[in-house]
Amino acid sequence: MLGAIIGDVVGSIYEFNNIHTTEFPLFSPNSTFTDDSIMTMAVAEWLLDDPEHTHSSLIEVMERYYEEFPNPMGGYGASFAQWLATPTAQKKPYNSFGNGSAMRASACGWVAHSRQEAMMLAKISAEITHDHPEGIKGAQAVAGGVWMLRHGALRCDVQEFLESLGYTFEEDLKSLQSTYGFDETCQGTIPAAFTAYGESGSFEGAIRNAISIGGDSDTVACIAGAFSEAFEKSIPADIMREMRKRLPGDWWRIIWRIKAFENHNVSPDHIDFLKSEDIFVFGSNKAGQHYGGAAAYANKYFGAEWGVGEGITGKCYALPTMEGEKALAEAVLRFTRWAEDDQEHNYQVTAVGCGIAGYDVEDMALLFYEAAALPNVYLPQCFWDVIDKYNRIV
Repeated sequence: MLGAIIGDVVGSIYEFNNIHTTEFPLFSPNSTFTDDSIMTMAVAEWLLDDPEHTHSSLIEVMERYYEEFPNPMGGYGASFAQWLATPTAQKKPYNSFGNGSAMRASACGWVAHSRQEAMMLAKISAEITHDHPEGIKGAQAVAGGVWMLRHGALRCDVQEFLESLGYTFEEDLKSLQSTYGFDETCQGTIPAAFTAYGESGSFEGAIRNAISIGGDSDTVACIAGAFSEAFEKSIPADIMREMRKRLPGDWWRIIWRIKAFENHNVSPDHIDFLKSEDIFVFGSNKAGQHYGGAAAYANKYFGAEWGVGEGITGKCYALPTMEGEKALAEAVLRFTRWAEDDQEHNYQVTAVGCGIAGYDVEDMALLFYEAAALPNVYLPQCFWDVIDKYNRIV
């Protein structure tokens, strides 16, 4: 889902100013989220907060996001804007097969337990407005494809799935760069976006490919980014840093809740061996006096240096747990940024703060909420139990 938002932000300045090259600044001062991101966030919040997944609750969330962001860059599509402005009791679907249903559906592929469930959720998310068969199918193509890529499917497998829905892939990227025009339909957008992703070698490459096609650039890149994130599993740190400048702060809580569905990496209860790529994450004190518990173990066996109470030494990362919860929360955030930038190592986190420091598991687990979304961070099962409960994962 975050990949979709990134594609939208990068593409925002090119929707009405197409370029046909992959060589361009990925972000500019004017790069910002559009209606694609706003409605992606609305669907994501609905998926997380309404376990019944009703039409009425989705409409309520969409209306709330529209009230907060009534005039995004590029505006809303004409029919969708009219639907948003219609009183709730009078809202009806309008038989659309526009790509709006597809661009907002990626989160369905993250929270679902199966491809069938992803497609069911996508159908519900689409049919409140886009009740044309092609509009529903566009949402299902994105959600189903994202679910497959998250669970190990090859690109050829997903293309076969999309072809089973009726999409055709008659042009390669080079051809699309010279022939593709502005097409706001699901039928015209899905194949182009998947081709941009399919001919890429990286997340950034997928976004660049999508922009180079032209047309409805932010939406093509939005959908290509959704596919690519699901396949690549991580997003480059430099792109993440740029995105933090461009999204509302309260969006990140929802983004991390969605991302946490992906990375159930569990650290062992007793870590007595580290692989070459592993880092042992433990709690100590600011002075780095590693007297007891995991700290003493880290000092004795994994090279944690005496006198260093935070950060990397040896095969370890120390977190100061004895200076209060606010200071610890800030240290965990610094750890998260460090791990995000260091994709070469896997961080095996112990039950930080739950021993000598005396914190409850529930309090400590949620401090690691953002870290839980990183593919190279492993948390103890007791932390995951709290995070899963928070996310309402059954």
